[in-house]
Amino acid sequence: WSHRGLVKAKKDKKIFVRRSFHLFLPSKIAIRRTSTSEDRISSLPNTLLCQILSYLSTEDSVRTSALSKRWTHLWLHVPALELDSSKFPDDFEFGDFFDNFLESGEEDIKRFDLVYNVDEHIHEDFVARIDDVVNRGVCHLTILNELDVEEELVRMPLSLYSCRTLVSLNLYCVVFDASRTAVVSLPRLKTMHLEAVKFDGMWLLGGFISRCSVLEELTIVTDDGDELGVVIVSSKSLKSFKLKSMRSEETEDEGDPTVVIDAPRLEFMSITDYQSKRLVIDNIGPFAKVDIDFIFKVEDNDSFGAMIIDFLTKLSTVREMIISSRTLEMIHDNCEWELLPQFANMSHLHASFLETSWKLLLTFLGCCPNLQSLDLEFDSFPEPEEIELSFVPQCFQSSLQFVGLRTPIRVEGTLSEMKLPMLFLRNCKVLKKLMLNESFRNVIQKVRGIPKMSPQFLTVALSNI
Repeated sequence: WSHRGLVKAKKDKKIFVRRSFHLFLPSKIAIRRTSTSEDRISSLPNTLLCQILSYLSTEDSVRTSALSKRWTHLWLHVPALELDSSKFPDDFEFGDFFDNFLESGEEDIKRFDLVYNVDEHIHEDFVARIDDVVNRGVCHLTILNELDVEEELVRMPLSLYSCRTLVSLNLYCVVFDASRTAVVSLPRLKTMHLEAVKFDGMWLLGGFISRCSVLEELTIVTDDGDELGVVIVSSKSLKSFKLKSMRSEETEDEGDPTVVIDAPRLEFMSITDYQSKRLVIDNIGPFAKVDIDFIFKVEDNDSFGAMIIDFLTKLSTVREMIISSRTLEMIHDNCEWELLPQFANMSHLHASFLETSWKLLLTFLGCCPNLQSLDLEFDSFPEPEEIELSFVPQCFQSSLQFVGLRTPIRVEGTLSEMKLPMLFLRNCKVLKKLMLNESFRNVIQKVRGIPKMSPQFLTVALSNI
């Protein structure tokens, strides 16, 4: 079909569907039916068939048009649309297909997924189409913009700020901008993922989050040029918060945005590969699980140690913790052991350590008096002479039941491979299980023969991890 012919036939649904076949259907379609076969699917009502088709991709949904006359236009009424502009021959084909779908009916579009990468971005056309999707009762919205943001800014329509049907929102590399008087109301939004999203105005992101009254899961991925400045996460409903930095090495020195967290119902928090001048935790759930890979980006600051202690104190009620080696190194290098808070609620700890961090390990374990499960990951084996107990942590005496050790895989056994598990077997009074990774395979039998302190001990085993 030529461009001129398509323009003339734009309103003709039969021509439109035939052109759709050209985009989505294989060159040959063979449909075989026997006179004795029972067609149970065709006996279903159209509403149910459309619901079934919504679980397919739009491409597969269009293919069903070849089944019979009844199915020819059925896909146009499916409450889901999944588009990738790069799969169309050009911008005209993409826009025309999009428009015809929107004009085909008035049913709600429950799910809309768009991968957007056109040759020429026309702001007015883009906003009008997304407006239509929003106003058609969209519940699950995903927009992944793959245009070069330095050349084109893909801005979200104002209607998205007050979409009363939206349940989940997933955005990549788009822009939010609005005046302070703009109405933000997302009363049903429960899940939001924002990656490399630019908010034109430092106040906008914080206001956006705080006005999502039932928001439960929030993911923010910072990137170059997002100009966030400050990330204020203030929510009384939030249960899961993930924060990750994807900044390039060229902008790493600038650091990531300041973060302020006030979420009293938070059950899980993950901060990954993040460097910032300030990270303030005003409030999180009392028994949360946290995954911390974070360092303060501060130089020559006399209050640096106090800042770290305050950060740890706000985390001292957590139930489970995963902590990276560089975060532990930051704590070790800038804080005195006597000032570290006690993590009395912590039952499980997963920690990564550098070779030189053995003393740091003991220091941190001394702050976890009720620890029950411990997973340790070393980037290299500690030297044998370093593996000594300067003191016995309280958890060794009363609570530690499960220990997992992961070290780099070696072909031949070393003294460290024996001494590391020996320390736990000979000093933990209630230990039940010791899990070792493949690097201990050569010495596993010798490890099993080490005398155990705990009368409750069950097994030494190799893990698959």
